This record gives sequence, C-alpha cells and structure tokens, in this order.
Amino acid sequence: MKVARLIKRHMGRKMALPNGKEGVCNVAAVLRNVHTGAFRVVFGANLVTNDGDQYYAEAAVGSPSWSVAGMRLGTEATVAEKTDTDVGTFLAGSGKAPKATYPKTGDADTDNTGAGVDVVTWTTEYTTAEGNGNGIAELAIVNHLTTPTKALTHALFAAPFDKTSSDTLKVIVNHTFNGV
Repeated sequence: MKVARLIKRHMGRKMALPNGKEGVCNVAAVLRNVHTGAFRVVFGANLVTNDGDQYYAEAAVGSPSWSVAGMRLGTEATVAEKTDTDVGTFLAGSGKAPKATYPKTGDADTDNTGAGVDVVTWTTEYTTAEGNGNGIAELAIVNHLTTPTKALTHALFAAPFDKTSSDTLKVIVNHTFNGV
C-alpha cells in the first residue's frame, strides 16, 4: 500500500519536468526490485497528441481509424508536442503491448490512485527481461511497436531512471476527461 499512498500524493498535481516545463502528474512508473522488494516510483506528465485527440473522438462515436499497439520507452527529455508520433530516442527492446484488459475506465489496480469513471487508464508491465536500459526519460503510446507513425500520447518523466534485470516495471498512464 506504500506505493498507492505515494501515487495518491502526486497524481493530478502540477510537477516540474526536466525540460524546464511544468505539467500535471498523470503518469507513474513503478520499479520493483525482485530480490529486495524495494520499490521506486517515478512520476511524469503526458500530452495527448493530435492523433490521440482523433483516436478518442472516433472511439466516442464508433471505432478509431487506427489502433494502439502499445508503449515505447525512450531516453530523450524533449518537450512533448501535439504533433509527436513517437519518443525522441527509442530504448531498444522496450516496445510492449498494454497489459491485458487495458485500456479501461474505473481501473481497480490499487497502485492507480488516479483512476476514476472519467479516466482512461493504460497500463504496461515489463518483466525483469524487458525494457532494460539507462536514462529512461520518456514514453509514447503508439500505433506500431517498431515503426510508429501515430502516437496517442507522449510523456516525460520528472527525472530519468534506470531499469535493470533485477527490476520489474509497471507504467500507469491516465487520461482524465473533464469536459473542458
């Protein structure tokens, strides 16, 4: 429950990003060391891209004209832009489909204290053998895991982090629909 309390304190609040910009915390990366049980949570802020706006609008009236393949992690802390179609610098081996049953609203995952009936949650989980690398600074949810041409969202983490073969990683991305 320590993870959930930590996430609850940060989700939805303003945060500084490494590029000097400010964003609203709606991303949490939970690293757990499989040997010690120790965990670390790295927060981030994401921007729904132009392609993402189209995806959600089309989903509201039927089915989107493109599909989400999954998440890609990257190492470049550039400003997220509405026109982004991928991460800036892809971390090899980090392309991964969302966890089964995601996306969803009203996420019951106890780690996701930012969930709600008007929140779409995307969760991707990496085993100890997946997504390992240094300086993970960004993510994108994209239409293709190897050669994306559309991104639903592009996010930056508050600080770069390393994932090793001793860690699992769960990345939670929330998109809140607040009618604004």
